[in-house]
Amino acid sequence: MPILRELTTGTLFSGEQEQVDAQPLVWVQLEQDGSHLTLAEALKLPPETLLHFNGVTRSQPLEKGSWISLPALFRSHLEDYAGPWINPSSLRLEPPEFLTPSAALAQREATIFEDRQPLIWIQLVQETSYEELAGQIKMSPDILRLINGGWTDEKPLAKDSWISVPRDWRSAVEYAISLDLLTVRETPPPGLAFYNTVPQRGERIHTVVEGEQLTTISAQGGYHLATIHALNPDLPDQDLRPGMRLKVPLAARNSQRLAARPTVAGLSWPNQELAGQQQELRFDTRWSWPILSGLITSGYGWRWGRMHNGIDISDHVGTPVLAAADGHVKRASWHHNGYGYLVELTHPDGSLTRYAHNSSILVKPGQTVRRGQVISLLGCTGLCTGSHLHFEIHPTGRGAADPLALLPER
Repeated sequence: MPILRELTTGTLFSGEQEQVDAQPLVWVQLEQDGSHLTLAEALKLPPETLLHFNGVTRSQPLEKGSWISLPALFRSHLEDYAGPWINPSSLRLEPPEFLTPSAALAQREATIFEDRQPLIWIQLVQETSYEELAGQIKMSPDILRLINGGWTDEKPLAKDSWISVPRDWRSAVEYAISLDLLTVRETPPPGLAFYNTVPQRGERIHTVVEGEQLTTISAQGGYHLATIHALNPDLPDQDLRPGMRLKVPLAARNSQRLAARPTVAGLSWPNQELAGQQQELRFDTRWSWPILSGLITSGYGWRWGRMHNGIDISDHVGTPVLAAADGHVKRASWHHNGYGYLVELTHPDGSLTRYAHNSSILVKPGQTVRRGQVISLLGCTGLCTGSHLHFEIHPTGRGAADPLALLPER
């Protein structure tokens, strides 16, 4: 079973990961407290495998009585290696009816982002805070802040102002003493703009204040104006009004800009910084550059004993990433072995391009895209030491090729 062997050694590739993700799950109950690292060692699995199938982070402890899940192909690991960790009689093929409140809440909030649920709006009947209101509706304060643009705002929520929550939380708001249930609506109140879905991971909401324009918002945030348009395709042409809400990247100003040129022999890289937005792409060529600015920090070739199959282009988090040619979206999801949020495009001639380490993905599998279309936003997810795009070109019938040999000169 090559998939099982590679998953247990931590070298699973993307296509095989999809096969494993399609496997049915089994659930078992823990008999002792501990960490994911120690449990993974006992099960003879890499920690990443355990973390992936349970939707948690390395820092979260495991508690006695909680449940974990793994693909059914790992059933023998659970039965043979778990020792005192697991009660074998608890193994089941269906999820437990009762999850711990924290696990249930985490799963519920994860669904907000993955399904991009529509919102409802409710008016406040009293002054309150994000923390207090989140407690009333049983939601994480961070999630509530993210949806309503209060990521760094410590000001109280004023009486008669509006708050938005996912439609799935409709029953929960009935218990909130700070909300007027008679005001619930499924469209934004007049003057609150056009934003009507929960942001993806890597995004937040910016509430427009008096005198702000798109140029000042992008300059203050440290991301490109094109990023705002990419995240807000229904953005009106008229001037912004106070109270409007826009999607913007979570972080940009604090991202690293990698300026060091590679010094390892065997790498391919240009001598100059890529031209900025003022320089037009050569759209009469077969391929076009996947971002309009940035600095190549790592080229194609052998590096530290392994092959680097593409080029790395550093820029701010949130920089728009563009399709290098017309094609179809093959993959648009998290990659569990280093690429982070990954987009793969297939092209009419059978070639493939790969765009890795994104902060946000703006396309879906099966979607048709045009050359130059924004498909994602640059980031630093997966195995990454600074914000950059890892870009690969795989010509028809062969492995990866040097993108600099195929892209037009800048």
